[in-house]
Amino acid sequence: MFSKKKQKVDNSSLKRVSHTPSIISEDVRMTGTLISQGEVQLDGRIDGDIKAEHLVIGSTGIVEGVVEAKSVVVKGKIIGTLNASEVKIQESAHVHGDVFHDTLSIDAGAIIEGSLKQRFEKEEVELISDKLKPASEAKILLEEDSSSLSFVNKQATDKI
Repeated sequence: MFSKKKQKVDNSSLKRVSHTPSIISEDVRMTGTLISQGEVQLDGRIDGDIKAEHLVIGSTGIVEGVVEAKSVVVKGKIIGTLNASEVKIQESAHVHGDVFHDTLSIDAGAIIEGSLKQRFEKEEVELISDKLKPASEAKILLEEDSSSLSFVNKQATDKI
């Protein structure tokens, strides 16, 4: 009358996403790599790399290693490279290493020893060769209103 059918579940396609942040408290010290698909609140110390979606390093938090995340808020200390899309470095933060970012916010009082490098600089390249006028036209324009030119610029226009 009652029958059970076994259903196969493919766990490899399921992605665990938790809305509760993982909290590493002040009295915890870890060695190794921490990987999270959600938010991590670090108030302890990690000697190793961190890969997370969102990371908050509290005022007592310390990371010695590479930090990679979508967004990072630093209130504590990072010794190593920080690579994130959105970086917020608050006044109590100490960052000793390079910071790679798309957007960056630094509060007054934060200490940063390293370089700041934007990951994806957007460059607008515009060809202006079609818009250039021949030198003879430029000389005529300069001769018409040369009263506002300095002595050095007047000498430069005479060479055109």
